[in-house]
Amino acid sequence: MGKPISRPGEESGTFKWPGAGQIYSSSRDMATFLAANMGELPDRRPMESAMALAQQPVFTVNPHFKQGLAWQDVSAGNLTIVDKNGGLPNTSTYIGFAPQQKLGVVILVNRGKQRATGIGRQILHALAQDQSKPSTEGEADPDSD
Repeated sequence: MGKPISRPGEESGTFKWPGAGQIYSSSRDMATFLAANMGELPDRRPMESAMALAQQPVFTVNPHFKQGLAWQDVSAGNLTIVDKNGGLPNTSTYIGFAPQQKLGVVILVNRGKQRATGIGRQILHALAQDQSKPSTEGEADPDSD
């Protein structure tokens, strides 16, 4: 017999508490969040300042990959991308932007363990017309549990 289908909020997170570590957002929610992180919402200076702080690198993994409080800072070629990936057993997600070019993308996949980060970074490189190969640093391994 197959595994029962879960509805939002019914799946357990890392600690097996119902709803723990899970946030379900729409594409509209994520687009608004992306615009706010890019400083594109009018009259939101205090919020944008807090978001900018969360984007600042605080730990250097290597010269091309730095970790912020909430975001990854990855560079390849002439392009720097600020991004975050995630997902649940039934979703794969990516949100990222190239601050200097004012380009951003949100990827929402309706299946778990998909390569949303790689796709998002490829799209950002294409939009920025940067011919370098996108970084794989900080990319979630969809084959791991």
